[in-house]
Amino acid sequence: MKRDKFLLIAIMLYTTKSFAIPEFAREYSVDCTTCHTMVPTLNETGKSFLRNGLRFSSGDRPTLKKIINPEKGESRPIPLSIIAKGTYDTNSEDYQSKLKLYTAGTVTKNLSFFGVTKDNLNSNNGGDNQDLFSQKSSRFYIQLNLQGDRHLVRGGLISPLTQFGNILKSSADSGLKGNNIKNQQNSSNFRGRNNQNQKYGTDNSNRNNQRQGQNSAGRGFRGNNHYQTPIQNASIGIIKGVEYSYLFNNKLMALVSYGKSIDRGNRGENRNGNGRNQNILQQYNDSDDYQFIGGLQYNTDSRYSFGVIYNRFENMGEDSFSILIPIEKDFDNTQIVSTLVYRDETLQEDNYYGIENSIIYSITPNDYIRGIVDYGVEDSKDSYGLSLTYSKIYRYILLHLTGARRDSGESGENLFLGSISLMF
Repeated sequence: MKRDKFLLIAIMLYTTKSFAIPEFAREYSVDCTTCHTMVPTLNETGKSFLRNGLRFSSGDRPTLKKIINPEKGESRPIPLSIIAKGTYDTNSEDYQSKLKLYTAGTVTKNLSFFGVTKDNLNSNNGGDNQDLFSQKSSRFYIQLNLQGDRHLVRGGLISPLTQFGNILKSSADSGLKGNNIKNQQNSSNFRGRNNQNQKYGTDNSNRNNQRQGQNSAGRGFRGNNHYQTPIQNASIGIIKGVEYSYLFNNKLMALVSYGKSIDRGNRGENRNGNGRNQNILQQYNDSDDYQFIGGLQYNTDSRYSFGVIYNRFENMGEDSFSILIPIEKDFDNTQIVSTLVYRDETLQEDNYYGIENSIIYSITPNDYIRGIVDYGVEDSKDSYGLSLTYSKIYRYILLHLTGARRDSGESGENLFLGSISLMF
């Protein structure tokens, strides 16, 4: 069955017309290494391109004008890219095929847009399946640039960490990120069984009993004893809201984001089949949990980047916060990203401390090696993750080969991941 699925996808990819590499490369006639070190990690040019509203300079003609009225000798850009990806995980023996759709461009000299949505087409891990156009599998925002890149406003489905460099991108396809758990029958079972038919906050006299149940539910949301990276533990994911940032003297950036939490960093979601538990989870998922992010970042002339990020969020009726301190350094052929994480979890009653370190070395402009070392402490229990990846990009083909070890403190696993992405 797996072989049949693989052959079907291979035929589909082979017969799809290729437009070299994705949208920005086609529109500006550049290759991936112009903006990326190890895809999808951004270099300085890529970070500037993103902040400038998907422009290399303020004099670039808007994508919309190129489409409607191209100049002589100028091709009409197609504001759509597709990435088809196949991954095999030796631990779960699970072959996954993933499809990502991208759309982006500039409308005027100040207005731009970006959107991406994805779907896991097949997976034995049901917790990872997401519908193509669901909020949790998508990002879409409108961006307004004022005075070049000095004032920036975004609205829509936003990932607030994207403006702070490679906090998220440096660990992509590392095999370390904890997945959602399907049929997790032993995730504390909420332990508050007397409260399973009560909606939080409806009876103050039962608040203590309810909170006991919610503490256990919270652990279920994190995946109980399953490994989560330090960045996942920071609980910063996609929000539906607005974001404003200000860049002073091209060195100091201040940012604030506010909105409703959509996935809070995909920290794991209890998906067991118990009907009563599922009803409670649905109440939590439908609640108006908010998220506020504020941060500062300073870039030095020697290509260091230092930041501090404060994340305040409401989780099932309780306020919690986390603090991140990202440090990034770019060399000629090496990039280092290190992020310190602290989370004060009122609901969990277990504070978390962690650090995530990533180093990327460019062997050639198209070959990379990346090593990641993660370490975290929660409730006097240590957890760690180790990952080593080799990546190669050739025209519109991207290869990742990864060996990883993740240990939650109570259980550990080794895995090998191989993935091939085709970009159109």
